[in-house]
Amino acid sequence: MNPQLSDRYYTHEEARNKLGMTKARFQYWVRTGRIKKIIPPNSKQGVYLKREVNALAREMLAFMTAEETKGLEFMKATTDDIEDEYDLASFMFGSAVHDIPTRRAWQNKNPDMDFIVRDNGRLVGFINMLPVKHNTIMRFMKGELRGWEISAEDVLSYTPGSNLECILMGMAASPELNTLRRAQVGAKLISGLAEFLDSLAQQNITITKFFATSVTPTGIAILKHAGFKDIGQIGKRIAFELDTRTSDAPLVAEYRLALGLTAKHVNVTNPEGTNEP
Repeated sequence: MNPQLSDRYYTHEEARNKLGMTKARFQYWVRTGRIKKIIPPNSKQGVYLKREVNALAREMLAFMTAEETKGLEFMKATTDDIEDEYDLASFMFGSAVHDIPTRRAWQNKNPDMDFIVRDNGRLVGFINMLPVKHNTIMRFMKGELRGWEISAEDVLSYTPGSNLECILMGMAASPELNTLRRAQVGAKLISGLAEFLDSLAQQNITITKFFATSVTPTGIAILKHAGFKDIGQIGKRIAFELDTRTSDAPLVAEYRLALGLTAKHVNVTNPEGTNEP
């Protein structure tokens, strides 16, 4: 395939393998229009938009695992969810958690930074993706600043056209769940985060880097599964980084596709966010 097309399109074979289909089934879905085939100028070979194929693959996976994950629901947290989330975080991490006033202040500054998973109504997992000023992130990653010390003034908003860096302030699944259910909750958190990133891409909002730390086996496993790289330790915590410009992790690759960019085209001239002076 032409290199200019390979960033955004799959070949016939690549698309079929991504969807896990037989040749006959794939061809039937193309003929019936469920998979859109595109013929580039001066070419006889059809290609398939990666973004559409990846979205279809996620839908098929969700359908196949619907029974196994029945009862699990990913959603944006509201102020009504903060106490339940705080209770779970306190149960898992003790006193080293962000208190309720801090969480509320962050959420008031950016209402799209906190996500949860409920299992038949009970909060069993959470993830906090906090867009923060670059200098504050660097202090956090050096251990000079703990998460609960980050003020709402350092939290950035998601403004169309902005470039931002984010800290995953917390990500965990309840230890009271069995191993399989915890894995399902972790997968639900990551897939939900991927959909949220896609919504940011539709607004031309670029997350250039993600940072995170974790001490729990579940949190560490979730981060590694998502493609984060271990960059050292801060006390007992392991530090992680995910660079959207260089990572080949599926989460980031799909985000770049949604942005319509290749890794080398991600603009990082203003990591503070264009919404800041």
